[in-house]
Amino acid sequence: MPEVIPVRLGITTAFIVRQKGVILVDTGFPGSADTILRVMEQNTIAPRDVRLILLTHGHADHAGSAAELRARTGAGVAIHPADAEMLRCGDQGCLRPTSLLGRVLGPFFGGKKKSSFPSLDPDLVLREGMSLEPYGISGTVLCTPGHTPGSVSILLSSGDALAGDLLFAHPPSGRPGLPFWAEDVETAKMSIRTLLSYHPARIHIAHGAMVRGDAVKIP
Repeated sequence: MPEVIPVRLGITTAFIVRQKGVILVDTGFPGSADTILRVMEQNTIAPRDVRLILLTHGHADHAGSAAELRARTGAGVAIHPADAEMLRCGDQGCLRPTSLLGRVLGPFFGGKKKSSFPSLDPDLVLREGMSLEPYGISGTVLCTPGHTPGSVSILLSSGDALAGDLLFAHPPSGRPGLPFWAEDVETAKMSIRTLLSYHPARIHIAHGAMVRGDAVKIP
């Protein structure tokens, strides 16, 4: 079964998924590569073992170190075509808050210095239902737009789901809810319902701890 190894990167999290092969899901802000490679080393994973760098979407806190990690691992970078232009430009654009908390925290995630990152052309575009078996992982890609047009989640055969920024932990309880920013709130709600329809046992989110699938309430 696939093993999910979280890599804490301050206010966000990347994930190493290991089975017959290794993929890296998200890369953190620029400057996160050393931390990610150090966690790989601690888990006896060499840079050359990484077969794919998969980005759940094109924001700087997820794609910021993709260019450096591609250079240091030799792995291709994959993103949904609807977010590919962010990657090519190295600019995530403006964040649209869904709540007061999103407006308050906006400068920490969407300020000028935080919104840009080293650009690159993706090596692979992600599609609905795409299998990760060619990369040694028993899992598939699920399109879950709303936070961004090209947001995706990963469904693994272990019952784990990697949901990127589809869900955020909400203070003070830490319970999962809507992302603090979304291009389209109603689309994000539909995507959460879609993800839950697969009955994942565990959902790993970038901004918060892992949660049980049955703990997530459909908004």
